[in-house]
Formats: sequence, structure tokens, C-alpha cells
Amino acid sequence: MSRRAPPDRTRTARASVLVGVVAAVALVAGAALPSAHGAGPALPPGHGPVPGPGAPDAAVVGSATAPPPTASPEAPGVPVPSGQDASDPFLTVAADRYLLFTSDIPATPPVNVPVATSADFTTWTRPTDALPALPAWAVPGFTWAPDVHRFGSTWVLYFTALIRGTAPPTQCIGSAVAYAPTGPFLPGAAPFICQLDQGGSIDPRVFVDGGGTPWMVWKSDQNIGGAAVPTRLWSQPLSPDGLHLLGTASLLMGPDRPWQGTIVEAPDLVEIGGAYWLVYSANWFNQPAYAVGAARCAGPAGPCADVAPGPLLASNAQGEGPGEASVFRDPTGVWLLYTPWRSNAPRPDWPPRPVDITRLGFGPTGPYLAAGGPPQAVDLLGVPLWSRGG
Repeated sequence: MSRRAPPDRTRTARASVLVGVVAAVALVAGAALPSAHGAGPALPPGHGPVPGPGAPDAAVVGSATAPPPTASPEAPGVPVPSGQDASDPFLTVAADRYLLFTSDIPATPPVNVPVATSADFTTWTRPTDALPALPAWAVPGFTWAPDVHRFGSTWVLYFTALIRGTAPPTQCIGSAVAYAPTGPFLPGAAPFICQLDQGGSIDPRVFVDGGGTPWMVWKSDQNIGGAAVPTRLWSQPLSPDGLHLLGTASLLMGPDRPWQGTIVEAPDLVEIGGAYWLVYSANWFNQPAYAVGAARCAGPAGPCADVAPGPLLASNAQGEGPGEASVFRDPTGVWLLYTPWRSNAPRPDWPPRPVDITRLGFGPTGPYLAAGGPPQAVDLLGVPLWSRGG
């Protein structure tokens, strides 16, 4: 996600930004409704796969997944007023709070994995560090793209970090465990996924299929050091505790459209009506060409193929280079969280990396930008307001 450039350049760009609290936006998932991104008891379904090319059209029914298209495609996102420079947003829900994780805050010492919480999407706590101690293999100040998921009684945090002593600078995926979703997480002694023969591995994301099997999806980092080698997106089943990969990795897709350049990254799977959709970013993160695409997959092991010649979300009136997206879903709908490379609101230079949220709809031809604001708040009892009554 935001570490697409060589880490020294990325760090310099981020350090020049006034950093405040972590931005937040989100969806609701009921405490008793296991539905998305780590929410729910053990291995919740609801944030997942996509049926692939040739599969029958998804049975998309009702306003939850098929709302009207947005009337403002030139400005589809709603900024989350909780901070700036909050790249790689990932949202989950636990108890009576929404939790927003983002990439590191370049402070002294760095905040490795910032997490802020809210019950109403308006008032957010100051970010705390979910991963206060990095593993020995990771370089401080370069911790990216967090994903948090509940496995039974424990929570597992997956993150991207820079490997010490590598040239060119190489990044891999780590894992860490905690008994609370906000941590503190204890990291593993070795990287969790590290394809050194492919430039490294970044952008972890957990998906749980309809049968309850958890999967890891990620990117191999062939564009390391600015290389023009095409990158790849992968998936592989996870063990029930989330700490081991099972079987072999499956290739989901690589870049095959002009707008993607040589890079596809930041994958996230979602299953809607039996159809599996892969949302991803493409091109260089620090360029106006950076954008979010959507592909349809035969299942969580792929293969996946683009459903349109162009991106789902590209540079618009709200900012250049939107990307680093993640999908959050609850019973009332599906939303896309993302950050533009450079925001145009409230002015072109500040805040540079806000978190935005836009609603998604799904039709026979795939996802589209839909009308509707952020999800509703959670009440004091921890019960989403939309779940009251019949």
C-alpha cells in the first residue's frame, strides 16, 4: 500500500506530513452477527471470496447490496474527520467499538500499528500502538498494511515490515498474537510470508469463505526498488488458529490492463450472493494513475479476471491516486475504505492522506460506487442501531 516506493523515499514523504490521530471510518457488524474483518466469535463468514469468470451471475437482492448508484461519481467518498496521513485503512468491530488500524505514524518512537476506536464515526480516541514491540527482523518506522482477525479466543495481527539488512530494501509479512483486538500484540520471531525470490511479500488480508475456511491473500513485491517487473496477487488457506499456511499458494491475478501498469497490490476478497469479488489497487501508489480495480474470481483460490477495462475508483475531485482500499461489510451494506495519494480537500496540500469511505453496490457486472453515507453508530449496549426491533 503506501510502501510502494523504496522505503527511504516513502519515509521522507510521510515525515513531511503533519501527523495527527488516525482516521477512521467504518461499518457496523453486530456483536452477535459475525460478518466481516475479524468481527464475530471465531471464524466469521461475510468478508470473503468471489465467483470467477464464467460463474453464474450473483443473486444480488435488496437494498443492502444493491443500493442506487452514487449521484456524485466525481466525489464519491465521505472523508472521516478523525485525522490525516492514515494510509492503509483496515476496519473491524469488537464489543461496542469500531476499530480502525492504519500504517505507522512516524513519531519518536514510531507508532508501529496505530489503532483508534469509535462508537459513532465522529468521535475517535487518540491512536494507541497495537504492536509496541517489533520483532528483531523488522526495521522500526516501516510498518504497513495491518489486518486483524479473530481466531477462537485470540486475535492475530498481520503486518508488513522492512527486513533488516536487505539490499535492495525488502519487505515481508509478519504475524502477532493478542487476547484483545487492540493489543498489545506479541510478534512471531520470523516473518510469516516472505517470498524473497519474488522481491518480498506485502499487503496481507484475511478472507473467510462460506464454509468457514480462513484464507490469506497478499501481494508478491516484484516492483521492489522501482523495478518494472509485473507483480502478482496470491491466496492460500490458513490453519484454524491463523498462524500457519496450509497447502500451496494459488495465483489470483497479475496486471493485464494498461491502467494498471506493472503493479497490482492491496487485495481484498468479498463474497456477495455466492459471487467472489477481488478489490485491489494498481499502478504506483504515489502517482495520479493509482486507482482501485475489481475482478471476479472463480473462488478464493482464483483465478480472477477484471470485469471492466478501467478502474472502479480513480483520481477524482476529492484527490489523486485513491487506493490502499479495504472492504467492510455488515447486514446493511458494503463499504470501501481507501486513501487518496494526495487529497484535494480541504485544500490540495492538507490533509494529504485522509481516510475516505464510500458505499459499494453489486450488480451482475460487478461492484459499483453507490449512494449512501457511512454506516450507523453503535449504541451504548454495543448493539448496532440497525439491529433493533424485528
